[in-house]
Amino acid sequence: MTNNKRAFVSCLVLAAMLPFLSWVLSALGVPCRSLLDGEGLRWLCRHAADSLHSRLVMLVLCCLMLLGAVQKSLLPFGQTVRQSRFLRYVAVYLVVLIAILLAAIAPDSPLLSITGGIVGSPLMDGFPFLVWLSFLAFCLCYGHGKRESWMSMLTYGISRHPLAIPFAIVLSFCWQCLQYMNS
Repeated sequence: MTNNKRAFVSCLVLAAMLPFLSWVLSALGVPCRSLLDGEGLRWLCRHAADSLHSRLVMLVLCCLMLLGAVQKSLLPFGQTVRQSRFLRYVAVYLVVLIAILLAAIAPDSPLLSITGGIVGSPLMDGFPFLVWLSFLAFCLCYGHGKRESWMSMLTYGISRHPLAIPFAIVLSFCWQCLQYMNS
C-alpha cells in the first residue's frame, strides 16, 4: 500500500471514528459536543453532504484541472517557450489581463470597493478565481493548437491523482465535525 493510500485510509478511519470519539469525550466530561446525541445526529444528517462542496474540495478540483491542462499543453516547458506561437499566446494573454486590470481600476469602475479603492473590492475577492480561470483558458487554447482535446487536458490531472478529491472530501468532513464538536 502506497503512502497516499495509507493516508487516505487513515483519514477515512478517523472520519468513521470521530462520532464515537466525540461521544466518549463528552461522556468523560471534556467540553465538546457529541455527534451521537439527538442534536449531533440531526447535524450529521443535515451537514454531511456539505463537505462535497467545501472550499477545500473546490480548491483541489481546480488545482487538478489546472495541473492537467499545464501538463498536457505546456510541458516540456523548455521547448514550449522557444516556440513563436507560445510567445504570441503569452502576448495576447498579457494584453487582455492588463486591459481588464486597467478597466477595473478606472475611477468609475463597479469593481472598486465602496471607498473607491482596490482593497476589499469585488475585484480582489474574485482575483484568485479570475487568475485561475484565465490561466486555464490560456492553457486550453494553447494546448488545443497542439491537437490536444480540452476534455483530456481537463481530466488528466484528476486521472493521475484519483485519491485527491475523495481525500479532500473526507478531510473536509473531519474538519466540519471538529468544528461542530468545539462549537
